[in-house]
Amino acid sequence: MAVDAKLLVVTEDHTQAEDIRNRVGQTFPQFLHILPKEVRREISRLQPDLVVLHETKDGMGLQLLPYIAREVPDALVVFLTERRDPIRTRDANRSGAFDILFLPDEITALEDVLNRAVKVLQEKNVKRDTATAFTWGRGNVITFYSGKGGSGRSLIAATLAQTLQLDSTAGVLLVDLNLQYGGLETYMNVTSDRSLYDLTPVLNELNDNHIRSVTVVEPNSQVELLASPADAEIAEQITEEHVERVLRAARLYYDYILVDLPTEMTTLSYTALEEADHLFYVLTPDAPAMRTLGRVLDLFDKIGVDPTDRFELILNRISRDSEISAKDVREHFPYPVIGELHEDAKKIQQFINRGKPIRKSRKERGLPVFARDVQKLAGVLLGKNADKSAS
Repeated sequence: MAVDAKLLVVTEDHTQAEDIRNRVGQTFPQFLHILPKEVRREISRLQPDLVVLHETKDGMGLQLLPYIAREVPDALVVFLTERRDPIRTRDANRSGAFDILFLPDEITALEDVLNRAVKVLQEKNVKRDTATAFTWGRGNVITFYSGKGGSGRSLIAATLAQTLQLDSTAGVLLVDLNLQYGGLETYMNVTSDRSLYDLTPVLNELNDNHIRSVTVVEPNSQVELLASPADAEIAEQITEEHVERVLRAARLYYDYILVDLPTEMTTLSYTALEEADHLFYVLTPDAPAMRTLGRVLDLFDKIGVDPTDRFELILNRISRDSEISAKDVREHFPYPVIGELHEDAKKIQQFINRGKPIRKSRKERGLPVFARDVQKLAGVLLGKNADKSAS
């Protein structure tokens, strides 16, 4: 008996896809097959009810689970793998896989598993508690970028990371991709002798233990920082693969992954921008910064970075003397201004010079104006995440 449910098979093995079609095609006539590399482009358009996700040869299949869960949250995913690895099995379960089948022995159970999934879909009456704002394995990657140096993006990224961690139940990872000189350690008042490069031996099998072995924890907020190597020779050995694999793996273990990017557009920056759910562009209220933003958007168009539904502006260093307002920015650029941060140089500079993080505890009194504005920005992000969990 045919089932009225759209089944999507994601595998790079065409023979495997044909075998699955032969096994379940009559029961699931709405059968579709795409390659793993096509998931990000096609999954929202296809809107499947059921997904059979086959582990890729390079081990990246598991990292597609949170992306599928975010784009089609009501779909149920059956994960196929040849690797009987208990850690990966745990991660697949925690990422929301409906079931896991080990190949080749358990492929015969696929039709039964899919029929069971159909019953679950039919009985499902989703009632999510909006107060539970986070779902494991659906981490948001947020990049902080500006085409103009000195915009304050690193300070904003560091303070927002602390605020999200302190003011919610979120788990936050802060990643410094200013590879030659770093800088986030200063804002967080921590030191680290490990970096992204130290993950090289385990790139193909990254899990939470690997990532946490190279991060340093800011003691007040408990934000984890993946620091820059701050060494030009080591920095040159970090590749796009490092960035891609770490960000995709981090989605499995953190609610928010904040990435501080350098001003120059590098292949690593491009990779991070492509992986991001939100592109936060930090803009100061002056004419040179506005012109630079226009050039950045032109560059994005040329290199293929799509800002649609991802590009959001943070207006920094607003003061009474600012001649350019958020309204002016909105009139010139068709992108939302997600945050407006006021000039607070005197107080903020004291924190920086003393090597003290701006946020220290959940209910602080006398926060600088800048920190209160960042709290508002965090509230917007947390609200968006709660809305997604409720939808």
